[in-house]
Amino acid sequence: MTNDAARPHAAVDRALRRPAGLVYAALTASAFFWGAGFAVGRFALREVSPLELLAGQALGAAIVEVVWTAARGRARALRVPVSILLPAVALGLVGQNILNGLTYLGLALTSATNAALIYGFSPVLIGIMAAMFLGEPFSRRKRWGALIGFLGVAVVITQGHVESIRLRGTMLGNLLVLGGAVYWAGYAIATRTLARRIDPEVFTFYILVPAIVLPVGWILRTKSRLPWAVHDARTLLAMAVLGVGTSFLAMHFWNWGLSRIEASRVGVFSYLEPVFAGLIAIVFLGERLTAATALGAVLVFAGIFLTTLGS
Repeated sequence: MTNDAARPHAAVDRALRRPAGLVYAALTASAFFWGAGFAVGRFALREVSPLELLAGQALGAAIVEVVWTAARGRARALRVPVSILLPAVALGLVGQNILNGLTYLGLALTSATNAALIYGFSPVLIGIMAAMFLGEPFSRRKRWGALIGFLGVAVVITQGHVESIRLRGTMLGNLLVLGGAVYWAGYAIATRTLARRIDPEVFTFYILVPAIVLPVGWILRTKSRLPWAVHDARTLLAMAVLGVGTSFLAMHFWNWGLSRIEASRVGVFSYLEPVFAGLIAIVFLGERLTAATALGAVLVFAGIFLTTLGS
C-alpha cells in the first residue's frame, strides 16, 4: 500500500522536474554560446572592425530569425498590442547593438578570458538591480558577496597594478566590457516584465530583426556594401557562428528561460560563461591565464556564490 501511494507522487515529481530541467538545459546552452562568442569574436576582430563584426552578426541572426519564423508559420503571432510592440522594437533597435558594441570594442583591446570573466560578474549586478527595482531581498551575505565580487573584477581590470590605471590598451578594453556587463544586468531586469507579457519567440524576433537597422545601414552608407563582403572564409564563418549561435539560439533559449524562472536564478547561469570562454580561448586562441586573472576569477566566483546562494 505504501508503494502504491508513493507512485502518483513520484510521477508528479518527475513531471515537475522535467520542465525545470529543460529550462536549465536551455540556459546552459545560452551560457555556452555566449561564452564561445567571446573567443570567436576575439578571433574575428583580428581581421574586421568592431562595427563590421557587429553588423555581420546582426545580419546573420536576422536572416535566420526571419526564415525560422516563416518556416514555423508564426507570422501572425507577430501581431501584438502596441503597448508591447513599441518597447520590444525599441529594445531591438538599440539593445543588442549597445551590448555587442561595447563587447566588441572591449574585445579588440583585451583577451576573451578577461572579457568573459568580467561578464561572469553579471549575477551579482543582477542581484543588486533586482533588489533595487524588483524588491527582491539582498541580505548581508549577498552584500558581502557583491563586495568580494567587485574586488575580483577590479583585480581583473587592473591586472593587479592599480597604479597603472589608464584609459587605454587592455584596461580600456576591460572597462568597456564592464560597461557591457552593467548594461546586460540592467537589460535582464528591464525586460523581465515585458518577457512575461509576450511569447518568447515573438520577443526574440523583435530583439534580433530590428537590430540590423543601425549597424548594417551604417556599413551600406559608408562602404556601399554588405558587412559580409571582402572577408575571408574564416572570418565569415566566425560571423555566422556569432549570428546563429550567440544571437539566434542563445537569445531564444535565454528569453524562454527568463519567462519561466526568477531573474536572479537566470543570472546564476552566467557562472558558466567564463568557464566555456576560457577553455575555448586557451585551446584555440592560445591565451594564457595570468596570475591576476586567476586571482580575480576566484574572488568573482566567491562573490557570485555568496550573492546567489539560496536563490
